[in-house]
Amino acid sequence: MIKILNNLYYPLYEYLYLFVMVIYMAQMTPDTGRMVGGLSGNPIPFLIPIVLTVILLLRNPISFAHNKLWILTGIMAGWSVLVCYKFHDFSTANLSYYFFLIYAILIAFIHIRIYGRDLFPIFEHIMVVFSAISLVLWGVAIIIPGIDTAFRLFPETSFGNNVLYLFNWMDPAKGQIYGSLIRNAGCSWEPGRFAIMLIPAILTNLSREGISFRGNTRIIILLLALASTMSTTGYSITFLIYAIFWLNEFNIRSVLTFLFIALPLAVAINSLDFMGDKIMEKNNFEGLTRERIHNINYNAKEHGDKYLGSFDRFESAYFEWINFRQDPVLGYSRNIDYSWFRQNISKNFMLTGGAVKILSQYGILVGVFLYILLFYSSHKISQTSWCQHKFAFAIILLLSSVSYAIFCVPIFTAFWLYGLFCYEEDMVLADDTDDIDENVNNNFYN
Repeated sequence: MIKILNNLYYPLYEYLYLFVMVIYMAQMTPDTGRMVGGLSGNPIPFLIPIVLTVILLLRNPISFAHNKLWILTGIMAGWSVLVCYKFHDFSTANLSYYFFLIYAILIAFIHIRIYGRDLFPIFEHIMVVFSAISLVLWGVAIIIPGIDTAFRLFPETSFGNNVLYLFNWMDPAKGQIYGSLIRNAGCSWEPGRFAIMLIPAILTNLSREGISFRGNTRIIILLLALASTMSTTGYSITFLIYAIFWLNEFNIRSVLTFLFIALPLAVAINSLDFMGDKIMEKNNFEGLTRERIHNINYNAKEHGDKYLGSFDRFESAYFEWINFRQDPVLGYSRNIDYSWFRQNISKNFMLTGGAVKILSQYGILVGVFLYILLFYSSHKISQTSWCQHKFAFAIILLLSSVSYAIFCVPIFTAFWLYGLFCYEEDMVLADDTDDIDENVNNNFYN
C-alpha cells in the first residue's frame, strides 16, 4: 500500500500505473510521446500503456455503458469523418490522428471512473516524488559542474540527457541555461513543460491545505521544483493562483499579506537576472537560432523529415489564429499538414500554441464545446477538492496551454474531461472529508 494522505492508501500497482502515465504525460523522449501520436516505429513504447491499462481494468472492472462517454465519442468521431472527407484523406496515416483522439478520451474515462476524485491527490503525490528526485539531481549538477560527464553517458534528448525517465539533465551547450545555472526540466522534455505539470499539483495542495507551509512539506518541494525550472509561465500562473487564494478571504490580514509579502516577492522574482534574460532572449536572434538548430538536429535524427523544429508560443499563437481564420467551421483537423501554415509558410516547423490550437484544429463549434467541457470540469473539480474557486482549474489549464498543447495528453485529458465522467457521489462538502475518504477506500478495496 502507498500512503497518499493520512486517510488515503492505494495498492502498489494502481499507484505505479499512474506513475508510468505521468512519465508518458511528460513526453521526455519520442518513445514516451507515442501515447499522444504515432503508430509507426517501435511498437513497444506504444503498447506499454495499453497493456498496463488492460491490467488495471482487470483489477478494477468498470462499465463502459456510460451515455456521456458515447455521446462525446460520437461527436468527435463524427467530426473526424467530416474533416477526413473535407480533405479527401482516409489513409491509414491520416486516420491515426483520430485514433489517438478517441484513444485519449477512453483513457481519460478509465482514469476518472477507476480513481475518481483520488486522481488529484495521487497525481500531487507523484509530482512531489518527481520534484524531489529532480531537485536532488539538479542540485548535484549545479554543485558539481564536472558531473556533466556522467550525465552525458545517458541517452540524448532534445536539450539534454534522459536519466531513466526520472530526470532530464539540461545540457548547457543546448541553450537551457541562464547565467551559470542550468534549468530543471524534471521528468519532462524541457523545463517549461515540467512547470505546467507542477501547477495542477500545486493547486490540488492549495485546495486541500490552504495557504499553509507549516507541516506542508509537499508544497515546499513542489514550489522549489517550480522555482528551479525558471519558467516565466510557471511563475506567472502560480502567482496568480496564490493571489486568488489570498484575496478570496478578503480580510485585512489577507490583503496586507498580499500587499507586503506576496506582491514584493513577485516583483523581486521578476527582477532576477534570468527573468530579464528570458525577456531579452526574444530579441536575441542568434541565441534563439542556436537553440532551434539543436532541437531540429535532434528531432531530424529521431523522426527524419516528419518533425524538425518549433516556434515560440507567441509566434505559434499568431499563426494558429490565421489557421483558424482560414478554416473556422471544421478547423484544419488534427493533421497539421492540412493547416494554412504548413501549406503556405513552412513544413519544417511545428506550432506549439495550445490555447488557440483547439479552435484552429477543431473549428468553432467543436472547439467552443471542448472549452465548455473544460470549465464544466473545473467546476466539478472544485467540488471534488473542496476548492471555492470554481474555475481555477480551467484557468491554469488555459494559461498553461498558451505555451503547450495539452488536450489529448495523458492525465491532462482526464483533468479536461473530469466533469463529464466523474461520480456524482464524489461531489462532497469539505466537512464530510473524513467519512467520504473512508468510504472511498472501503469501496476501492471491496
